[in-house]
Amino acid sequence: MNIKSIAYILLFSGLTSLFLGQEKPSQPVNETIDKLASKLPRLKASTPAESLEQIEIHSDFELQLVASEPLIRDPGAIAIDESNRMYVCELPEYNAYAANEDSGESGAVKLLTDGNGDGKYDSATTFLSDIPYPTAVICWDGGVFIGSSPDIIYAKDTNDDGKADIREVVFTGFGSDKAGEGHLNSFRWGLDNRIHISTNLTGGEVRAMAEGGMKAQSVRGRGFVFDPRDLSRFELTTGGGQHGMSMDNWARKYVCSNSVPAQMLMFDDRYLARNPNLKSLDAAVNIAPDGKFTHLFRISKAEPWRELRTMLRRTKQFAGSDEGGKPFGFFTGATGITVYRGDAWPEQYHGNLFVGDVANNLVYRARLENKGLRVIAHRADQGKEFLASKDLWFRPVQFENAPDGCLYVLDISRELIEGAAFLPPEFLKYLDPVSGNDRGRIYRIAPKGFQSRATEDLRALSARELASIVNHTNGWHRDTAQRLLYARQDKSAVSALRAIARGQESATTSGRYTALYALGGLGSADEESIVSCLISPNPIVRYHALKVSESFLGTSTAISDAVTSLLTDEDLRVKYQLAYSIGEATITTKVPILTALLKQFGDDAYMQMAVLSSLSDGMGDVFTLLQSDEAFRNDAGALPLLTSLASQIGASNRPSEVAMVVRSLESLESISPDAPSQIVEALVSQQQGEARSALLAAAGGGATELIDELIIESKTKAVNRALRLDVRTDAIRSLGLAEFEVVKSELASLLDLKESFEIQASVIETLAKFDDDAVAQILITQWPTFAPLLRSRALEVLLARKSSINSMLDAVEDDSISTGEIDPLRIQFLRKHPNQDVADRASRIFAKSTVSNRDEVVKTYQSSLNLAGNRANGKAVFKKNCSSCHRLEDVGNSIGADLNGIRNRGLPSVMLNILDPNREVKPKYLTYIVIDEDGRSTTGMITSESANSLTLRRPDGTETIMLRTDIQAMKSTGLSFMPEGLEKQISKQQMADLLTYLDSLQ
Repeated sequence: MNIKSIAYILLFSGLTSLFLGQEKPSQPVNETIDKLASKLPRLKASTPAESLEQIEIHSDFELQLVASEPLIRDPGAIAIDESNRMYVCELPEYNAYAANEDSGESGAVKLLTDGNGDGKYDSATTFLSDIPYPTAVICWDGGVFIGSSPDIIYAKDTNDDGKADIREVVFTGFGSDKAGEGHLNSFRWGLDNRIHISTNLTGGEVRAMAEGGMKAQSVRGRGFVFDPRDLSRFELTTGGGQHGMSMDNWARKYVCSNSVPAQMLMFDDRYLARNPNLKSLDAAVNIAPDGKFTHLFRISKAEPWRELRTMLRRTKQFAGSDEGGKPFGFFTGATGITVYRGDAWPEQYHGNLFVGDVANNLVYRARLENKGLRVIAHRADQGKEFLASKDLWFRPVQFENAPDGCLYVLDISRELIEGAAFLPPEFLKYLDPVSGNDRGRIYRIAPKGFQSRATEDLRALSARELASIVNHTNGWHRDTAQRLLYARQDKSAVSALRAIARGQESATTSGRYTALYALGGLGSADEESIVSCLISPNPIVRYHALKVSESFLGTSTAISDAVTSLLTDEDLRVKYQLAYSIGEATITTKVPILTALLKQFGDDAYMQMAVLSSLSDGMGDVFTLLQSDEAFRNDAGALPLLTSLASQIGASNRPSEVAMVVRSLESLESISPDAPSQIVEALVSQQQGEARSALLAAAGGGATELIDELIIESKTKAVNRALRLDVRTDAIRSLGLAEFEVVKSELASLLDLKESFEIQASVIETLAKFDDDAVAQILITQWPTFAPLLRSRALEVLLARKSSINSMLDAVEDDSISTGEIDPLRIQFLRKHPNQDVADRASRIFAKSTVSNRDEVVKTYQSSLNLAGNRANGKAVFKKNCSSCHRLEDVGNSIGADLNGIRNRGLPSVMLNILDPNREVKPKYLTYIVIDEDGRSTTGMITSESANSLTLRRPDGTETIMLRTDIQAMKSTGLSFMPEGLEKQISKQQMADLLTYLDSLQ
């Protein structure tokens, strides 16, 4: 929308004078805005041909139309079967909840065919109708699996009329959200003959519908994997991201979310489950160098409603700062991350990564570079995007590697792509949130001059003929052939597959490992084929052969020997997989291999975790081998690595392995005089109370004496203000190994105003380890001297056990602690406490602290939108009240929702989220109560999960990793981690300041 258009609006509405010379509007602001918004020009929809003309693409490529309305509408996902028929998921329901009238539109799956073979689909039938919000589809056995939260549906046409006559729910319980951003998606065929799924942000409690099938399991934060030949069960693996998941030829997974364009999942946590005492690292790592601040080169103009809002802000008729009418410069709608695996494009584009941004009308391309175990996704196009459109209706939501070797892009083609909930409500009633739900396009990204090539009907091929297709250079062909072979289970393909796997029959690199997996799917993987791949000159073949070899380790000497030889492999990725695969069986070389890998790469946290996942037993042997190596002991990384191993051995609590550590203590003095005591401290730190005493007794060898000496030394260091801060805090934490009565006086004395925050925080952390009534009394006595953050941490300790909760409630009743000093989130926690006596007592004590009616509070604070705010003051308000969970301008922690660009939602919406955070809570921001085996309660938000552990972010800003084996119970409060009641801490003027600060951020 240009200036002339805006001037037209102003003249047409007769309100130009409001912006030219008048200090105050002559009528209420909301009426002014209402009149202006009512004149907003609508975006004219482009025809497919007109839209193509507005798209700019890399000079090596062109965009070709594959399908469009009226054949299809709102394409959100596609799958192309073995006969080149395309299944299209249609999403007319997107934003329908905010429409003025219920159109009654429901999702559907269309079946498209290309009758004349010209590369453009020309006919369509409605394969399946009345499907709520279908967001994913994948072909299987003549039908398709469809993702339609809460279900995965299998549908099949058995009479060739193009319409499904079988419709069966196979899994159910997946979560969803009203805004349409939290649905399962991205059904991908894996080399392991399984279907891999992204569960998005909403999780769910999923169960198999087959008789005798698996019971409900939480899929929160996890990936979902199932065998299409056995629908009674499923597996959970590493998950992450929002809408979009793709695998490269190495089977590494990539995900994205709205503002984070590219992450890689570093491991498959099914391996981690072998060692239940192993705490997991975060699986999803950012691979785009600039992360959420990756700059975009948008060529489309700002939407009319956005330009009108900017003008209203310029003239102070609408709360917020002047945006200058400039489009956004960063990802706000990243989606559909996909690795190109075709063969029609020039070689330099193979393996490139593509991400759509539906809000910015573009497609971003990245070039992947291996860097150690990680990947770096470098911007591939400098100063511009690979593909960008001036058409505001162009909304690239998903991609697909196609039979013709090209990449297809799905354009959902909407006038409004923003979630309706995030649009200024003053404007929304004059906009149509479902405009375009009768449109949609699918394009082919093809090399310049590309002519559509005929695609063979793979359904008509025999099993032997399909075997040759796994050697194809196009990823779609390999995947489809492997899938068909797995579905048919025809062993006549075995000899041909073995020839390819062994490098015969002009085998391609990708053909060799695909053939090996196909053999595994037929139960026909054999020693010769696996060994041939394990000694291949190509690292990707060796890498995949390692995975296939896992079930043969320990039974085949030839395979075990070939696997062992990979210890000297030149490729780090192969060694990383070796660390995981070697743990699948017990072979004599397992411990030496894992020991050698730790010596080489023990300073890499992910390699260390891979090794430890394979050491559900044998850690004592590895510890002994490492400490007996003089060259290793002289390495700077020796003590940290041995300490980590000792901690794992202590957590496993196997007497024989504990004894191995203790027998090694004397030789560890060559590392440093403190090394033996540090090792013993790590060994016993994972056990508490009687279990720790038993472990020390079992250890023998002077372990108890070492701990006693450590405690005496730590008591001296802890109180010595002449020592460095880190030495003192380490000593304070070591006091947690003692009996409470032994260290009680020292810990209490250190909670002193003269001591630094770090010292007092370490004391509170250490006190939390003791189950003693005196802990609560110490904290309550010192409460008046604590700074706000220390009070928050002390409160976490007081709320951890029933006895200390009652002591805290006693203190509130006798005014030792004021009710106003307990924040709203903790009050809500107490009112919902699992112990009914505690909940009832808290409800009575905090009756006057009842959080006000949210609608009334929001109404009261509307005046903040019209107050002049101060940016500097607002930043101070943010730092004090918001930075424990949010990070802006290098201040705070990135735990809660990303606030960069939040102003685009409109300040009224921002204020609503602040004052009424529970109006609609995304599942990832819910608060949980977790009770461990010792009866301690921890409250917080789950930031990551794996097979073994979960990471909990507490209200005081600290994090704790909890092993699942240590969790007795876990329950969602149903409440946002962001507490209600912030109006008690933020005045109306401070709210105006905070909004001004948030609105100033580009």
